[in-house]
Amino acid sequence: MIIAILTLAAALVLAGIGAASAEEYRCQKTIGAYGAKDAGLYYPCGVALDSVGNVYVTDWRNKKVSKFNQEGKFVLNFESKARVYMKLKGPAGIAIDSADNIFVVDQYAAKVFKYNTKGEYIGSFGNYGSASGKFLNPRGIACDGANNIYVADHDNFRIQKFSQKGEYISEFKYMGLDTRKLARPRGVACDAQNNVYVVYSDINKLAIFSPDGKMTVDFGEEGSQPGQFMNPRYVACDNIGNVYVTSYKNHRVQKFSKDMKFLAAFGEFGKKNEQFRNPEGICVDVSGNVYVADALNDRISKWEPEEHIKHLNWAALFEKKGMISDAVKEYEQILKMRPGDAKITATIIELSLKAAKKCQIDKDIEGAKKYYREVLRLNPLNEAAIREMKDLNEGGREQKDEKKQNFVIGLLIVLAVLISMIMTFKNV
Repeated sequence: MIIAILTLAAALVLAGIGAASAEEYRCQKTIGAYGAKDAGLYYPCGVALDSVGNVYVTDWRNKKVSKFNQEGKFVLNFESKARVYMKLKGPAGIAIDSADNIFVVDQYAAKVFKYNTKGEYIGSFGNYGSASGKFLNPRGIACDGANNIYVADHDNFRIQKFSQKGEYISEFKYMGLDTRKLARPRGVACDAQNNVYVVYSDINKLAIFSPDGKMTVDFGEEGSQPGQFMNPRYVACDNIGNVYVTSYKNHRVQKFSKDMKFLAAFGEFGKKNEQFRNPEGICVDVSGNVYVADALNDRISKWEPEEHIKHLNWAALFEKKGMISDAVKEYEQILKMRPGDAKITATIIELSLKAAKKCQIDKDIEGAKKYYREVLRLNPLNEAAIREMKDLNEGGREQKDEKKQNFVIGLLIVLAVLISMIMTFKNV
């Protein structure tokens, strides 16, 4: 029943999508080019970023993983040993955990390979089969905030969950309106709350699962309109919780909010920088830049959002880390670009009140006043800020009066001591 309601809600969203004001993205640069050696790519399939912004690409036809730096310059190819159990055969999805361990799922070897950032082999898990912990044609892979690993076990019609060590934990499957219909998962991603996003190419759907594997959202349908897919391949989430999906036959990327409202679409068929030929893997950096594996153009393309979106992503990251003052600065930058934005204004007020309270707890009175002044600048009638500023000012006056009183008392004591010394001297 819940899934039915959510499916209906998704349909209603689709009906109103055309009127939405889409965000704009531009292709900033491309990384790699067709070739078989070093920086050469031949059907890049997956793309991921480490904690310092290095770019890792699974090169499907060249059977290798390549590393590029932030500027897009080639760094190295991962080692490929002659030993069969360590050899890449068809590297597809790639994911990186919080410790910068790199996990590559190989669809032909039916394994997940683990590497460090130097490209050195650490280990692997999985094998051919349908039992728990085994794979048939695995494709996508993702890591959650607890460093659990999710693998899209394509031909076993399931997502499998593993520990960071590769130990099997659980599995779950697509459960749409027709529970008898099996669907093959292609791409998988996790958000900051450890919800799991899965795209199903064969039914043109995006499903969202709770951390315990319960399906909560069933979204999408076949087509070329916003919110529709034609063979969706991979999915990614950003700091804010927005969702990005590559559509293989639409030759585009679509972006949705965390409640699945359409926000943007970019790309079209072609060989130019702002075009795709069958996009596959996708990931998003801390600034909201989007990296796409442009498979048949044999390259990675980096797409840059509007400037305010970068600040939104940084603000979300700072909030997550408890760095409220830094988050406020980012939101203030957005407000300069978008004066009068009610949502951003409300967010700045909310965070400024929190920051002011923290300053008061830390006995930083001037810091607290600074944040309350910011609140009153945006909303002169904010009752909480008015009340707290009044208390702080009155408290400040009381402190000044107390200091004056203490000064007078101290002065009288000094005078009394001097008089006593003079009288003693006279008596001598």
